[in-house]
Amino acid sequence: MANFNHIPVNFTQSELIEKDDGHYYQTPSGIIYPSITTMLQKTQTIEKQQSLQNWRDQEIASDYITQQAAIIGSETHKLIENYLNGIEISEKFHLLSEAHFYNLLPLVDKINDIHGIELRLYSDKMKLAGTSDCIAQYDGKLSIIDYKTKRSNQREEWLIDHFIQATSYGEMFRELTGIKVEQIVILISSEKNTRVEFIKNPDEYHDLLEQRIDQFYSQYSI
Repeated sequence: MANFNHIPVNFTQSELIEKDDGHYYQTPSGIIYPSITTMLQKTQTIEKQQSLQNWRDQEIASDYITQQAAIIGSETHKLIENYLNGIEISEKFHLLSEAHFYNLLPLVDKINDIHGIELRLYSDKMKLAGTSDCIAQYDGKLSIIDYKTKRSNQREEWLIDHFIQATSYGEMFRELTGIKVEQIVILISSEKNTRVEFIKNPDEYHDLLEQRIDQFYSQYSI
């Protein structure tokens, strides 16, 4: 079992609230904000929404595939979380979850000096919240690190929302701690037994993040 250095930061986290239309969080002051994932889902382009609906209409097992993907993703995150925390794995997981975990392990081993795992962040400025997988040094740079499990190999242009999501976590973290994140890192394992790391400068996605926030709050009243 690897031994990772942990450098916790102190701030009061938000609390997750499940609603019928998505994930929301309540801040320590009692304000409720939508999660970044809910905001991004509600502001997808018409083309992307239609593409997803077409897949659901054509794929008879779409509900099962979606449910299984959520389970596998959650289990893979748990395996990585245990590993980073130095917790021996005792419970049983799906074989696919374990395969994703071991596939990502060479990339996960680039992590150290961990500020937090599964931190429930929020921003009064952006009026958003969310849970970051990991905030730590990655290859020597302070990073927002998110892990993704996919059925197929991914193209960078398909992952813009993931980059926006990670950028928002960096902004939330800086607002809460005063610490600036240097980069965002998305680690992806596919069922094709491929793994890939996407390392980006969050400054490249600030404008897109602001555009989606403006779009969301012009359409919805929270």
